[in-house]
Amino acid sequence: MTAIVKKERFIAPPVTKLGLVFPGIGHLAVGEWVNGLGLMALVGTVSWAIIAGLPRISDIWFSGPGGGIALHSVVATFSLVAVTAAIWRAAYRRAFPRVMDDEEWNSNRQIFLRTLTRHRTGMMGFYGVCVLLTFTILAPLIAPFDPLAIDVGPQLEPPGWGYLLGTDDYGRDVFSRLLFGARISMSIGFVSVAIAATMGTSIGATAAFFGGSVDRALMWFTDLLLALPRLVLLLAIVGMIQLKGAKSIFLIVAILGFTGWMGVARIVRSQVLSLKQQEFIQAAQALGFSSQRIVFKHLIPNAMAPVIVYCSLAIGATMIAEAGLSFLGLGVPPPIATWGVMVNDGRGPLRAAPWIATMPGLAIVAAVMSFNLFGDGLRDALDPKLR
Repeated sequence: MTAIVKKERFIAPPVTKLGLVFPGIGHLAVGEWVNGLGLMALVGTVSWAIIAGLPRISDIWFSGPGGGIALHSVVATFSLVAVTAAIWRAAYRRAFPRVMDDEEWNSNRQIFLRTLTRHRTGMMGFYGVCVLLTFTILAPLIAPFDPLAIDVGPQLEPPGWGYLLGTDDYGRDVFSRLLFGARISMSIGFVSVAIAATMGTSIGATAAFFGGSVDRALMWFTDLLLALPRLVLLLAIVGMIQLKGAKSIFLIVAILGFTGWMGVARIVRSQVLSLKQQEFIQAAQALGFSSQRIVFKHLIPNAMAPVIVYCSLAIGATMIAEAGLSFLGLGVPPPIATWGVMVNDGRGPLRAAPWIATMPGLAIVAAVMSFNLFGDGLRDALDPKLR
């Protein structure tokens, strides 16, 4: 009798099988409109890449220097297959849910997933991030032109069928530059936040665990950096260290990462101070475990929930910081396309061709909003008091 009850709990309505034909329809049929529209948006993005990219796949693959194979195009092609499989797997899981026993059903992982999927605004942010990442990964297949090629069309051509987002004052396609610019802007956001999270977690956990003079010294240094305006600090560092080409991208990533860890350190320190009083940490100390093992095996993993939420919110803030530096001419140098560089490029002909600066500006707004909404969903799903 118990097995029958467990099985019935995971039987999906027959109408969800419509998602196997077109992912998203099955979710819409049972009232899950956020998941349904999100999956349909991903299907539309993948379909766009297939229709636009497959007829010219040979030109895309052999667009490297000297007619060689372009690695990013190969990655985009295999990513297209992976994203397509992931979309249909989501539709299949909705039509045929996996049967779980009571222990797995009530596990923290499953409770977290159920809470997150029921958080509408959080899932809107999740699918927004997924669509942005899909466009970014599949950019070589979707972009109709080389983002650095000039005179691909008339100068300052308004958006239309031939040029979806128009052209700039050099005759470059704004849509192609927007797609390829997203790769650099989002990569800078992810890598910089990863550096900041790693540094902040290590410093915060070390300060809280050892306490005393170590805690006071590290937190004094953290408070000192927090007291400095970040934008002024960024401008000063970039102004003193000026690099060209690809090296400037690594410089921006390093600067944004090494100036963004202070908030993570504060969060981790407060979490570790609370965890130090728990019985399992006291038991580990009584058993003679080394400080390194206690910090990295017990304290940090249990303090990561708020760090994950912070990172999801910090990615958008980091992208805005990079855009601000590029807009001021101190970020990634032209002609490399990033959203901040594109906004700066559109500053001159703003009245004659507002689409040059408006489109990347709207992309920044959409990306930051998606990451913020997703961060809100993660916060509520990871907090047991809000479940």
